[in-house]
Amino acid sequence: MPLHDESLPKNTLSYFFREAMRRMWASKRTSFVAVAMIAISLFIVGAFLLVAENLGRAVARAGGTSRVNIYLNSDAAPQQIAAVDAWLAAHHDFASRRFVSKEAALARFRQYFANLSGVVGQLDENPFPASFECEVTPGLAQSAAFAKQAADLRAIAGVEEVQFDWEWVEKLKKLINLVNLAGLAAGGLLAVAAAFTIANVIRLTMLLYREEIDIMRLVGATERMIRGPFLIEGILQGFIGAALAVALLFAAFLAGRHFLAPQNSLLWGFLFNGFLPWQKLLALLAGGMLAGYLGSWLSVRESGEEA
Repeated sequence: MPLHDESLPKNTLSYFFREAMRRMWASKRTSFVAVAMIAISLFIVGAFLLVAENLGRAVARAGGTSRVNIYLNSDAAPQQIAAVDAWLAAHHDFASRRFVSKEAALARFRQYFANLSGVVGQLDENPFPASFECEVTPGLAQSAAFAKQAADLRAIAGVEEVQFDWEWVEKLKKLINLVNLAGLAAGGLLAVAAAFTIANVIRLTMLLYREEIDIMRLVGATERMIRGPFLIEGILQGFIGAALAVALLFAAFLAGRHFLAPQNSLLWGFLFNGFLPWQKLLALLAGGMLAGYLGSWLSVRESGEEA
């Protein structure tokens, strides 16, 4: 005999959630496997996103200005250093300069790489050369006239090397693209694996409630009423797994900030400058819920075809 409308739950969505949570609690071990798979998958994806996000911030900070570093020979005489300084002062593009002595370069290294300062202290002499730092605009740095001036600068006695910051900025941009691509690839593969894991978990749950499902069909329950709790179960598993991944990622981020990167280190600026923005956090949560929905949908679809 068909089930009358008045015997159906008045709040269908509330019924779906109650049933989904009841079944998740009844099969805690299998549900834990699904949640753990989602959490591991999205933690790895989130780690890629976090690295790319902080590298992107570093590139954005360096995008407004470009620095030219003129490294001097370790045995450059004071007259040669003065000659280089005079040349820079005479050329407008290099006039905004700052001299960094060997001692200042060593102090900066110890500040940025505190863990390695002991290694440098064991050396017989200071390995860092003196240098001049010049701030220029990115547009000027790409011009042919500037390239000629840089070539002339390299030819001055006492100059060992001329390096440009925008070169590593371009390399960083390529690295960011590579990290994003690797994250998408890893995320895609892991999301598929997570979806199939949830599909198997939901399939096991449906087998446990096979008799209950058969009775519901006999009394006229619609496929929507039968499948709904299982779909919600998959979505809940995906959401819990994604929330756990975000929590673990944030804990790892704080631990890295505290134990790995002093606030004045380069590692802080490149990897621990800030956490993921809320848009990407929502995307991770949505991704987990989508993987959970797809996994549960595959299971209830197969069940419907078998029925």
